[in-house]
Amino acid sequence: MWDGLESAATVAQLVGLDVGGLITMIGQAARKARQNTKDCEHLARRVGMLAELVPHLQDPEARRAVAGLKDALVEAHQLITSCQRRGLTSQLFSASRQADRFRDVERKIETCVSIIPVIGYIGITRRLDGSQSQSQLSAGGAEDREFTLAEIAVATNNFAVVLSNDADTGTKVYKGRLLQNGPEVAVKRLNRARRGAEDAFFAEQHILSPLRHDRIVRLLGTCADDGERMLLTQYMPNGSLHDHLHGHHLSSSSASPVTASWRTRVQVLVGTARAVEHLHCHAVPLIIHGNVASSNVLLDAAWAPRLAGFGASVWRAAGVDSQPVEVAGAASCGGYADPEYCGTGRIRPASDVYGLGVLMLEVLTGQPPVVSVWDAAKQGVVAVTLASFALPSIQAGRLGDVLDRRPAPQQLQPLQLVANMAARCLHLQGGSRPAISDVVANLEQALRLI
Repeated sequence: MWDGLESAATVAQLVGLDVGGLITMIGQAARKARQNTKDCEHLARRVGMLAELVPHLQDPEARRAVAGLKDALVEAHQLITSCQRRGLTSQLFSASRQADRFRDVERKIETCVSIIPVIGYIGITRRLDGSQSQSQLSAGGAEDREFTLAEIAVATNNFAVVLSNDADTGTKVYKGRLLQNGPEVAVKRLNRARRGAEDAFFAEQHILSPLRHDRIVRLLGTCADDGERMLLTQYMPNGSLHDHLHGHHLSSSSASPVTASWRTRVQVLVGTARAVEHLHCHAVPLIIHGNVASSNVLLDAAWAPRLAGFGASVWRAAGVDSQPVEVAGAASCGGYADPEYCGTGRIRPASDVYGLGVLMLEVLTGQPPVVSVWDAAKQGVVAVTLASFALPSIQAGRLGDVLDRRPAPQQLQPLQLVANMAARCLHLQGGSRPAISDVVANLEQALRLI
C-alpha cells in the first residue's frame, strides 16, 4: 500500500511500538486524512476506545491476542495513512472495495478484542453500555456514541426484528446487537412524517442522555446520518409490564413471573417509584417524566423494572409549583392522564404521582387503565377509567372485589397498603397527593410485609 522503503521503514517503526503508541498514531493520521474522512474518523474512534485498556494488555490471559491486535492496528494505520495521499486511494481501490477494507480492519480488531476477557469486560462492553469512566463521572459527562446508518443497519440485520411500532409517538423500535459479541440494544427509529414526533424525539434524547440510575433505561448512542434519527438504548429481554399484565408477555406458553407473584408485582412498583424519585429529587436538572405507564416500565433479564418513554418529559423549572406544557403529551396516555394537568395545561411532579397511582391499580387489578363496564342505565358497555372503576371498592374496604387474583391471607395487609397509597396518589388536586418520597417509603414497607 505504501511506496518502497517508506512503507518498510514505517512498518518497522510501528511494529516496534507498543499498542498505546499505535493507537495514538492512528488518531493523528485520521486528523490528516484527505480521502474517506468519515471512514477514517470512525475507525480512529473505534481504535480510540482501546486507549484506557492498554495497561491490561500485560495480563497473562491477554498476551496471546496482543500480537494479532498489533497486526490489526498496523493495518488500520496503513489504511488511514493512505487516505492522506490525494488521489492514491481512488487509483488503487474502487469506493466499495475501500469501504470493505475499513470494515475488514474493524472486524479484525473486534476479533482480537473478543478473545481478551479483560478488555471485553472493562472496555468495549463498558463503553457500549453507556457507563462512564471515573474521570467522566467526576466531570458529570455522558458517553453516548454516535453511530452511522451503516453501523445501525449491520447491528439490526437491516432492521429485521421489530420490537414495537408506536403510531402515537411516530417511532418504530428494532432489536440489534453491537459488535460481534456485544450487548443487545433497542433501536428507536423516528418517523419524521408525523407532526410533532421530532420534537418529542429530541426531547427524549437530551433528557435521557445524562441519566444514570439502575431503574432507568440507559441511552447508549444516537444516529443522525443520511436524514435518519435513531436512539440506541439497553435492550430489555422481558418486554414491558403492560405485556405481562395484559396477556402479551413474551413467554406466552407459561405463566408470567410478574403476574404469578404478588411480591414480584410490588417489587416492580418499588423499582418504578424509585426511578421517578430519582427524576424528581436527584437528577440534574430535575425532571418530570410526564408519561408514567405500564408500557414504559420495561423488564430486564432479572425481571427488574427500567423506566423508559421520555418523549413527554420536561426539565423542571426552578422555583415554580407547575409549568405550562402542551396537554397532548399526557392526554394521549388515556387513563393515566392527570385530570388537573389536562384541565390547566400545566404539569408538576404530582402528575407523575398520579400516573403511579394508576399503575398501582393496574398491578393490583390486572386491568388496563381504561376498562369496559356494563352501564345499566344506557343498556350497553361503556369505557371508564381504571380509577373510577376500582377506587369505590378500595375506599369501601372491599379490595378483594377488584384484586386480579386471590392473595394469601398474610399478603392482604401489604396489598391494602398499596391500594391505599394508590387512592392518595389519585386525588384530583395535585397539591393533595403525596410526595414521591412518601410513595417510595409506603411501597417499600408493603414489600417488606409481603
